[in-house]
Amino acid sequence: MAILIVEDNPTNAMIIKHLARKVTVEEIKVAGDGNTALMLCHAENFEMLIVDHLLPGMSGLQFVKAVRLMDRYRDVPVVMVTADDEPRLREEAKAAGITDFLQKPVEAVAFRKLLSDHLGAGAVHPELRSA
Repeated sequence: MAILIVEDNPTNAMIIKHLARKVTVEEIKVAGDGNTALMLCHAENFEMLIVDHLLPGMSGLQFVKAVRLMDRYRDVPVVMVTADDEPRLREEAKAAGITDFLQKPVEAVAFRKLLSDHLGAGAVHPELRSA
């Protein structure tokens, strides 16, 4: 299976992808906007979606609402990456179908825990499972 990162900032996308590669054995794909990500979600099955809050064209919340309409993505973990810690945003995000949050700047330990929590220890590199 694979993980899809939806992030319009190339530097942030590279950092998240780099962290993911250090932590997980899953394949990682990146989309720079919600429309491209939706096309990828129609064409492929992802085991987890990591979505930036602010995206061009459609917001992260709009993307999540659209992807949750697809049967195969009803139970897939969707993580929102944001620097915004407003309770109202978190409530809106949960209502839209966000499973969990990663606070920017993303930390490797938090990322590893999140992957393990949502995908199981098997998604984490074997040498990191006990760390």
